[in-house]
Amino acid sequence: MFPWGIPSTQVITAQAEGQAEAFQAPQEIKMEAGTLTTDAFDEVMVGKISTLTTDKTFSWIITAPLSRYDAGTYFVLEILTQFFVAVMLTLLLLITKGLDLTKRILFLLIPALAAALSIIGQQLNWWAMPATYGVGVGINLILSWTIAYYVSAKWIIK
Repeated sequence: MFPWGIPSTQVITAQAEGQAEAFQAPQEIKMEAGTLTTDAFDEVMVGKISTLTTDKTFSWIITAPLSRYDAGTYFVLEILTQFFVAVMLTLLLLITKGLDLTKRILFLLIPALAAALSIIGQQLNWWAMPATYGVGVGINLILSWTIAYYVSAKWIIK
C-alpha cells in the first residue's frame, strides 16, 4: 500500500528450473541461473534491497557500493545513532526521576525489550536471520541499555 518497505524491494528470480515462487510480485525480474555471479551482480543489486530466489534458496540482500563502507563514515553515523539513543534514554531518566533506582531500571526494561523484540523479532521472521545472531544482538541491546541506564540513574541524573 505504501511505496516503502516490501513494495520497494527488487524481486529477482535466478533459477534453472523456475519452479519456486517464494515471493510473488508483478515486478519480478527473471534471470538465468548463475547470472549474478558475474559483474551483473553489481549492476543489478547496488543501492537496493532485493530478494533473490534460486533453485534452493531465498535470500534478502542489501547491497551498497564499497565507498559507503569506509570506516570514517561508518563510525560517524554510528556515533550519531548512539547519540540520539542516549538522548532518548536520558528523557526516560528524567521522566522516572521521582522513582527509586530499582523501579527506574525496571521501567527501562520495557522499551529495551520492545526495541529488541520489534527489531530483532522482525529480522528473525522476515530476513530469516540465524537465531543465535538475532538473540545475541537482542541481549546485547538490553544489557547495554540497562548498564548505561543504571550508571546514569545512579550517578548522573539521580
